Amino acid sequence: MLKRCLILPAVLFLAQSATAAGVFDYPSTAREVAEYLPPLNSIKCEFTQEKTLKNKTLKSGGNFEFIKDKGVIFETLYPVKSTSSYTSGSDKQISGIITGIANKDYSFINKNFNLFYVSSGAEWTVALTPKEKSPAFGQLDSITISGKTVINRINIKTTNGTETDINFSCGI
Repeated sequence: MLKRCLILPAVLFLAQSATAAGVFDYPSTAREVAEYLPPLNSIKCEFTQEKTLKNKTLKSGGNFEFIKDKGVIFETLYPVKSTSSYTSGSDKQISGIITGIANKDYSFINKNFNLFYVSSGAEWTVALTPKEKSPAFGQLDSITISGKTVINRINIKTTNGTETDINFSCGI
């Protein structure tokens, strides 16, 4: 289950938007998404996360780092210190998604997800829903990613009703 949840942060490098709720009205292709997304460069910033499980919300936060061509690192500082690194071949699926998105190679995304894209001015949103033959099908409902020059927010919804909101503060 943990590995299936880890695929979600990797996908965060796809996009952002102001009209996130309506993004599912705009089916798109990987080629179109790649054309409109800003370049993804290595970046360090802070993150806050709220995970809602049934009637309980868990809050956490810390530092986030995206290393182009390697992956991501979440250093959680509260409520419990921990580090989750997705930068090696130890989890090929996650590493493959991260480097694929950074290099605009969407072969894995095309195979496993339906894409949606909408923009308004400088703000954009990309959303993904798993295809029926995807390993995420039956567990993941959707991933919505929004931002401007960097990703500002990721929303992850699972089929069991869990919702995770991750907000990034990158000083831009």
